[in-house]
Amino acid sequence: MISRYVIYFSLMSVIGYVYECLAMILWTGKWDNRGFLFGPAIPIYGGCSLAGTILFEHFYTDFTPLYVFLIGMFASAAVEYVVHYELEKIFHAYWWDYSKSPFNINGRICLPASIGFGIAGLVVVYVINPAVLPVINELKETTADLIALICTIIFTADLTLTLSVLSSFITSVENMDNYINDHMDMLIGNFTNESKGIGKHFYSAVDKIEEKKKRLLDDRIERAANSMNVLYHGVLLKVKGFRGKHSVSKNAILRRIKEKIYRIKDE
Repeated sequence: MISRYVIYFSLMSVIGYVYECLAMILWTGKWDNRGFLFGPAIPIYGGCSLAGTILFEHFYTDFTPLYVFLIGMFASAAVEYVVHYELEKIFHAYWWDYSKSPFNINGRICLPASIGFGIAGLVVVYVINPAVLPVINELKETTADLIALICTIIFTADLTLTLSVLSSFITSVENMDNYINDHMDMLIGNFTNESKGIGKHFYSAVDKIEEKKKRLLDDRIERAANSMNVLYHGVLLKVKGFRGKHSVSKNAILRRIKEKIYRIKDE
């Protein structure tokens, strides 16, 4: 039974990824590679679909489409809010932002998205499950165990990769900050001594400091982007932004690196 749950979870995570990407195309008119992991899967969909399936099949069998919609809508909103909060707390980063959507709460959830999840719940219960569950349940035990093992290995490897990239990126940003700040301290000291008591020279020194800082940052960002492989690109392109310590630097560098990645893709 556990193996079949793992298979269903994995399949719905992939279907959820497809749903998110298609929804973004309809909402914004452009492709948006969604999710937390590198691969085409969003575990929150797998988890919610699995929980809903267990609920409606074993604990709450006397349900109607209205109940399915309402439970899907409110449960998904609660899960989405908690997951967003926890990801932000752990990684100081966020992967979706509803702050510009109507009726949003802290940019973590919004009414249009929750309604969409309620409709998705109806599709899962009345369309996907009747087609998918019989196939999964008919798998031989050894086959189900093998598929579940493969899915577990893939998800574990993907999660490990994602965590490694995020940790590496945050460390790189902090190193960039330290590198640039150390150089700025030396430059400020030199320019201050050279321009002491001379107003116009002081303002010229400030301009030179800003220009030097920009060149240093450009150089570090260029080197960082060029050193990243396609796996790093895939993870970073999904991150929407950072909050908390060093968030200004992280977001500025993330934006510049994304621009560099898109230029590489276009070449």
